Amino acid sequence: MNIRSWIMPTALAIASTALLLAAWAYGGGSIDGFTNQPVRPLFLACTAIMFFAGPLASRRIGNVNAKGDNHVKQQDYMIFISMGLSLALGLLSPWSDAKGIGVLPGGNVLRWIGLAVYLLGSVLMIWAPVHLGRLFSTRVTLQEGHRLVTDGPFAFMRHPRYAGCLYWGVGLPLVFLSIPGLVAALLYGLTFAWRIHDEERLLAEHFGDQWAAYANRTKRLVPYLF
Repeated sequence: MNIRSWIMPTALAIASTALLLAAWAYGGGSIDGFTNQPVRPLFLACTAIMFFAGPLASRRIGNVNAKGDNHVKQQDYMIFISMGLSLALGLLSPWSDAKGIGVLPGGNVLRWIGLAVYLLGSVLMIWAPVHLGRLFSTRVTLQEGHRLVTDGPFAFMRHPRYAGCLYWGVGLPLVFLSIPGLVAALLYGLTFAWRIHDEERLLAEHFGDQWAAYANRTKRLVPYLF
């Protein structure tokens, strides 16, 4: 792997951590204040690793924007909406924590629970696309020769990547005890509810009984529960 291949992952890792710290500073927080809770710098390190690993993992997939013949066009807009909302919750959460606005009760225990949920989400966000390989696309579409994948993370739930995004979106504001961040996370989650509805309809139409059997034995986002 040459030096140029490391530029994008490194830039994303630096940018993501810089934005979080900038939001914290804008809320009036200091570096000392940020580090007085060990969970915050640990969260920052995990964020840098995730944004560094994501682009590297995507190289094992190929064209992540591939579009097949069966394509739900309206969901192309959902990508930009969810990206905007993820940025909003990522900025609101440290800002409100530093500002002391809309602080959740629960203290350090809730912060650490949030970090665990965030980490689980980050792992699923990378694992699921890598497991799908060339079948993965950011679009709601069916690739040429598409098959129904039911192993790996898909053995536990039907939408592990979306679950990862939602866990990530909930875990982040919990790390910062942020009610404004949780509100943004709720809106972020609604975009995935819309996407899941369209995607499951497409899969049911294409795979028929095979999809029905898979859907009957798995949950959408939380194993054994939902």
